Amino acid sequence: MVRSRLFRSRLFLRLFSAILLTLGLFSSAVYLLSVPLIEETAYEIERDASRTILDNVFELVSKIRGGLEEQRAITVESYKTRLRDMVSAAAGYIDHVHARADRGDITREEANRLVAEGLQALRYGSDGYIWATDYHSVILSHPSPDYQGHDKSDLRDNTGRYILPTIIATARREGDGFLTYPWWRPNGDERAPKLSYFRDLPQRGVVVGTGAYLADVDAEVERRKAEAIEDLRQALRNLRIARTGYLYIFDSANRMIIHPNANIENTAFGTLVNPVTGKPIAEELKIAAAKGEPLTYLWDKPDDPGNYAYEKISWVRHFQGFDWYIASSVYVEELRRSSVALGNRILAIAVALMLTGGLLGYVAVRRLVAPLRRLADAAAQVRAGDLNAESGIRRDDEIGLLATAFDGMVGRVRDNIATLDSRVRDRTAALEDANTRLRAAMASQDTARRALAESEGRQRVILDAIPASIAGLDRDERLTFANRRWAELVGRTKAEVIGQALMSIVGRRAHEALAPHLDRCRAGEVVTFEYSLPRGGKTLITKTTLIPHPGADGAVSGLFVLTLDVTDEKQTERTLIEAQRLKAVGQLSGGLAHDFNNLLSIIIGNLSAARERYAGVEGLDAYLEPAQRAGRRGADITGRLLAFSRQQPLKPEPIELCGLLRDMAVLLRRSFPSSIDIHVPGDGPDFWTIADQTQLENALVNLAINARDAMPDGGRLDIAIARRGVTDGLVFDEPVRPDDYLEIRVRDSGVGFTAEALARAVEPFFTTKTQGSGLGLSMVYGFVKQSRGYFQIDSQPGQGAADRGTTVTLLLPRAEPVARLPDLPAPPPLPDALDSGWRGKLALVAEDNDDVRQVMRQQLVELGFSVVEAASGDEAAELIEQIDGLSLLVSDIVMPGLSGIELARRARRLRPALRVVLVSGFSVDSGEPPPDAVILRKPWDKRDLVAAIGHASEPARTQEQADAHGGGNEA
Repeated sequence: MVRSRLFRSRLFLRLFSAILLTLGLFSSAVYLLSVPLIEETAYEIERDASRTILDNVFELVSKIRGGLEEQRAITVESYKTRLRDMVSAAAGYIDHVHARADRGDITREEANRLVAEGLQALRYGSDGYIWATDYHSVILSHPSPDYQGHDKSDLRDNTGRYILPTIIATARREGDGFLTYPWWRPNGDERAPKLSYFRDLPQRGVVVGTGAYLADVDAEVERRKAEAIEDLRQALRNLRIARTGYLYIFDSANRMIIHPNANIENTAFGTLVNPVTGKPIAEELKIAAAKGEPLTYLWDKPDDPGNYAYEKISWVRHFQGFDWYIASSVYVEELRRSSVALGNRILAIAVALMLTGGLLGYVAVRRLVAPLRRLADAAAQVRAGDLNAESGIRRDDEIGLLATAFDGMVGRVRDNIATLDSRVRDRTAALEDANTRLRAAMASQDTARRALAESEGRQRVILDAIPASIAGLDRDERLTFANRRWAELVGRTKAEVIGQALMSIVGRRAHEALAPHLDRCRAGEVVTFEYSLPRGGKTLITKTTLIPHPGADGAVSGLFVLTLDVTDEKQTERTLIEAQRLKAVGQLSGGLAHDFNNLLSIIIGNLSAARERYAGVEGLDAYLEPAQRAGRRGADITGRLLAFSRQQPLKPEPIELCGLLRDMAVLLRRSFPSSIDIHVPGDGPDFWTIADQTQLENALVNLAINARDAMPDGGRLDIAIARRGVTDGLVFDEPVRPDDYLEIRVRDSGVGFTAEALARAVEPFFTTKTQGSGLGLSMVYGFVKQSRGYFQIDSQPGQGAADRGTTVTLLLPRAEPVARLPDLPAPPPLPDALDSGWRGKLALVAEDNDDVRQVMRQQLVELGFSVVEAASGDEAAELIEQIDGLSLLVSDIVMPGLSGIELARRARRLRPALRVVLVSGFSVDSGEPPPDAVILRKPWDKRDLVAAIGHASEPARTQEQADAHGGGNEA
């Protein structure tokens, strides 16, 4: 009865019919769609397996080929090693025999004979021998009498290259080497390739060598190839594809190399024809190999010979190393046999599955429909309003879960209706409480937003106040932030730059210069660089740092820009570099001037002696006098170079500048054109400095003359003096050390300097005048630096305008005022050289330059002195201790060992009455000389020497006169 109710159930009929239909359609689809595909796939697998086997055999042959090549290389290397050993043995034998000759045990001729006989007797292998030749291609040792003792320099190889000269040249250049060339085999009429090793014995003048024929190497390789082919033949005969398929190998001449049928190996099968196409089967196999496709043809079977009705398929590959064709051969029927059996099995499985599925479907549908009907009945009761209805189903499957859920849902609906009102009231109260908390949170957020705005405002004020230009860029180079200084740097306001693209603000050209640095920063690198831009007619130099700003994902989302104005720092750096450069030039100039002073001392001294000695020679003075003038002119130039190099001898003393300038102005007004108006300080406070008065006067006169030359049409020359205290930050030719200074400003209204001339103004020998020496400003610069001062030139080209002309500013150390001493009576005139009473006096000359010492000695002899010479300070000190009666010491200041100043001090201690004259072209930097020592500057003439000797005793007389003058006041 239950079964009849199920068959009347529409749900049962529908589900069961659907299951049967699905099983039928699925089984049919599986068979129709999968079986042909599976059969074809199985066939292709079997076919590809034959191709895979062929590929494996091909790789095996490739490895055999590689092994043979490697074996050939090993064999060749083995031959080379043996050749080296044989040549080494021969070289050792040659050295041994000649060593006996070197010791005198045998003669050289006997040694040569023993070497030739020994090498001819040295044989190895079947036809190996040793040969030797001299550097002229004359063979000294060879087993063949056709070569022994003959010149074989004309032997050539197949390319026309000379064999023996090539071997000799290579051996002498590289010491040893290998060479392959054609050579006759012993007892043979044809030449064969031969590999020879040779070595140069330079101490013997011989090249010795030996060789091996490459045919012997090839024979060894062919033997190993035959063994490898035999191993391959045995492997292929045991290899089967499917049931009867096999592999075979033939060469390009259609000769069968390997075949399972030993009867057709090593036979030509090119005459076999494909019965379908009528073409030779061998040629079709070659074409298939070239195309990379299989060849299908009809053939007979071993059990049905002569009946070419069975389809076969062959894969073919060409191995070029051996020129072989490797092929597989299998019947198509055998490849398809496994696929047909597989299809039949799949069909049986499909039928069994359909029957089993129908039975299982019936059981499943029945188990599914029965409880569902009970559940439907309970649902009908609930729909009618009976909330106490239950399904009564208790199962542990999905239907039981559904029934339990249905019963529970009905119970919960019943309970929920009772409690719905209370829950609505509770939920309403909770929502009101949440709204209260939300309003409090919004008020707190508004307070935080106002605090954030105040903080951002403070930060904005701080960023605008700091002395740096700061900006922010996003990934697309748009300004997201800029402080006031950055906006002013680009000539805009902050409102004008925010949100704008960087290129539109700085311009295309500037953006192209900045682009590489921006790219590096976007790549995550902190970039620092300098950039120059014009501002207000000047160049502004900035130092910019770009800092990448990473986003939340770690990628760079923007850039932070920090720019500083470093124009002043760069200007200070350039000033320091220029000062260092001028210092280096000064050192070079000083060295040159010192050497030239020695040369000019020799030249001027000898010219003066020549004029005195040969004064009676008519016309000679016309040649000597210009030479002397040129020498004095050279002395003036070296003096200026020493001034520039800060090595001229100076006599610093307190100087009152205003009085000095007023005295100079009188002379300048007399010598300058009336069109030039000269202004100097009038009466006023005294300004004192410490310097060499003569050199200071020369420096100011040089500046005045330069100003005169810059005003050919007249103008105004102002010389002003002021006191200037320097604390820090002042830069002239170099940063000025904090101290009190006197500032001397020499200003003219002339044509001024060009930018190029201003950069080189103080360089020695640089001038813009047509007849200038180029040493005027150099001398001024050197004097100022030697006086511990500072130098500066400001110039605006163009004459006549109020703001045009040149201003030269000197800073000299300020000194405290010094009381002026009363004028002393004039010293008595210097004695005449002949009447001075020097004749017969003994003088010591200390000078390390022989020629300069010779000039000094000659002049002292002419003045009546007897002269003792010393080439160094140490030698002169010994002479002072040993010789009594010395009246005069003339010493160079700069000498090896003891300096002139140290020598003068030692001489004063030993002989207080000794007159001392120190000679130098440098400033005195080896210490203070004795108070009454006289400095004679190089170069000098005879009159300078007489004056220096006369002044050597003046300090004592001057002191006596001063004492007498003071005593008179007391009386």
